[in-house]
Amino acid sequence: MVKRIIKYVGLAVFFYLIYLAVCLLVPPLFHKTTDAAAREAFHTVKTDEEGFAKERARSVDTNLDALLWRLRLVEEAQESLVLTTFDFRDESGGQDMMAALWNAANRGVKVQILVDGINAGLFLSGSDNFRQLASHENVEARFYNPINFLTPWKINYRMHDKYLIADNWGYILGGRNTDNRFLGCYEEFYNEDRDILVYETVPGKGESLCQLQNYFERIWNLPDSRIFRKKGKGGNLEAHYQQLKQRYPEAFTPTDWELETTETNRIELCTNSIEPKNKEPWIWDRMIEEMKQASDVQVQTPYIISSKKMYQDLKAVTDSGVSTEILINAVENGTNPFGCTDYLNQKKKIRDTGVHIYEYLGKQAQHTKTVLADDRISIVGSCNFDMRSVYLDTELMLVIDSPEINAQLRKQIGQMKESCRHMHPDGALQDGSQYQIPPQEWQKKLIYSVLRVIIIPIRHLL
Repeated sequence: MVKRIIKYVGLAVFFYLIYLAVCLLVPPLFHKTTDAAAREAFHTVKTDEEGFAKERARSVDTNLDALLWRLRLVEEAQESLVLTTFDFRDESGGQDMMAALWNAANRGVKVQILVDGINAGLFLSGSDNFRQLASHENVEARFYNPINFLTPWKINYRMHDKYLIADNWGYILGGRNTDNRFLGCYEEFYNEDRDILVYETVPGKGESLCQLQNYFERIWNLPDSRIFRKKGKGGNLEAHYQQLKQRYPEAFTPTDWELETTETNRIELCTNSIEPKNKEPWIWDRMIEEMKQASDVQVQTPYIISSKKMYQDLKAVTDSGVSTEILINAVENGTNPFGCTDYLNQKKKIRDTGVHIYEYLGKQAQHTKTVLADDRISIVGSCNFDMRSVYLDTELMLVIDSPEINAQLRKQIGQMKESCRHMHPDGALQDGSQYQIPPQEWQKKLIYSVLRVIIIPIRHLL
């Protein structure tokens, strides 16, 4: 009898594992196409007869500045704060944010925190500091689409958004997570990234802020955004906040927000849809539309993992006469082994699109996602040039019409090119003046050799 039970249990587990593998691998294979009307309807927000007011912005390009500007937003908030992040960890950078949010809640500010469910389950659920923060009467935390093995077909769909909103007058949005790799100066090796700080000249009247607030309310109220109910008081947030004020006094003095930002002609939020299911490529198609209208395009993305359609779209851009350059991490410097190995496998297909690739080999890996179309349009946010960002995850990008910001970002990319190897569409290679290949350990070469084979059937998930 016991052997029979063990046999049936073993068979049940076996068939469930097959079912799980099918749920994880098969649905993401079926890519949707964009319904332009649905995309426009999702992003449209109502305004009064006076219309929207101009928004001001600045690019935030160092990890220390990224932490300081977040702290300034939190400190000056009077009514509400929204923190949404893909990754949030109980380490120095994450603790800095927890302590600042704790203090804001103490002074009566309503705090809402939304974190990707898988990362939250891995790094936050057991954190005493996070439990202390979530226990505050003015704080509510939710996890987006945490793992549920009763609905395994949802596991692949992640929330990749990263933003912080202060009241109705300012926010910061970009590619940075809430941990030591992205905030502060806590690690020897970290990720270079970019955020956009947006200041509202008339509170509540900025187009992109209204779009972002509307977006947050929709995703916050999804049934898949589950309330975090584990409470606790074992954290050390009050003491950490006092240390924070001593460590970064410049973040706790009044800020002239208008002086610190640049006027823009327009800022528009572009997103993917929010439900945990296959996405229409709203952001990707919008970026391609802007690229096709330009004569010169420069892109920053950590890596490229393209579908057939994505290759075709890039080729359509270059075939229309648009000079297109894409700056990615060199394989020797990349922090995503899957992105690196897929690039090794796909180099010829990428070259065949007609784009120029710049393999960046700086002191740190870049995590930046930016598209510059001519000298006015800058598209900045969280969306990588990969199938996961295009078809599976929630993503956010700001479309910014500002010659000043565009010029600033073009200058930065120009400087980075000196540390790049330039791969022309015909395969010719040209090294920048500061490009130096470091020795690569045999262990890493071996791992890449193995991964180049392993990832082939699962590259649509990477």
